[in-house]
Amino acid sequence: MAGGQGERPELMMNASARGLPSRLLGAKRLRVGSLALAAPATVGLLVFFIAPLVAFAVYSFLTGALYDVKAPLTLENYREAFDSELNRELGRNSLVVGALAAVAAVFFALPIAYWLRYAAGRWRTIVLFLILASFVASYLVRIYAWRSILGGNGLINRGLTELGLIDQPLDFLLYNRFAVIIALVHIYLPYVVLVLYAGLAPLQPSYLETAQDLGAGWVQRWRRVILPLVAAPAASALLFVFVLSASDYVTPQFLGGTNGALLGVQVQVSFVGTGDYAAGAAISFAMLAGFLTCYALIALGLRLMRLDRVRFAA
Repeated sequence: MAGGQGERPELMMNASARGLPSRLLGAKRLRVGSLALAAPATVGLLVFFIAPLVAFAVYSFLTGALYDVKAPLTLENYREAFDSELNRELGRNSLVVGALAAVAAVFFALPIAYWLRYAAGRWRTIVLFLILASFVASYLVRIYAWRSILGGNGLINRGLTELGLIDQPLDFLLYNRFAVIIALVHIYLPYVVLVLYAGLAPLQPSYLETAQDLGAGWVQRWRRVILPLVAAPAASALLFVFVLSASDYVTPQFLGGTNGALLGVQVQVSFVGTGDYAAGAAISFAMLAGFLTCYALIALGLRLMRLDRVRFAA
């Protein structure tokens, strides 16, 4: 028995030595498996995102021709993009419309998300299903719906006329920034609601009850408990709506008229209308630079306020 006990450490060392290559082999297989799983997504990202982006970057430095680009390399496209008075005006419109649509979407989505998280009860599943079902509706169908609602013979003007409140249709409801912003908020509101609802998920009702027991009113609960938690998700949703709204070119064409045109319309005209790919690519990269600047400012603001990593225990 003593001899067996004396040999046990040596046997254990041999077993450990035999098990080490097995563990290394298992780790290697795990890495290979992870790379194999990530390969399709990586290839898709390279083909459908990186490659077009690189092609646009090259186009922006070439000389534009009729539906073509050619050498030599030049910075003239960027100079024209920034010097054009039309581009500056459309850029200001894009900034205003994108910012107002983003702020309005977050403003209306936050109480809806709060109600879903804490007060909806049995209605939560039904309302979430309806929000998800709204994604099925076509983008163009929503735009045409608002065009029919805000138009001269639309629902609003007909209703006001039937009530005797107006004699002539209200022309200012359509073909301006107001119509574009309303349609964009309606289109992106469901996305923002879901993002904020997910951001409120870690915040248990007991935290709000504790804050109330400690004497915090509803203003203090929102300012010191709820808003710090949803600051990062709200900023992400804000940037999401801002980028998509400011770069939109479909909604302004149907609802914006001359007053509600955005810079995305100019990009569409450059690529499809005039065939000047180089100019369109330069405007696109100028917009991308602006969006990246907005992202950096929002991220910096969250970090300075220490709101980028606020977490609550589940």
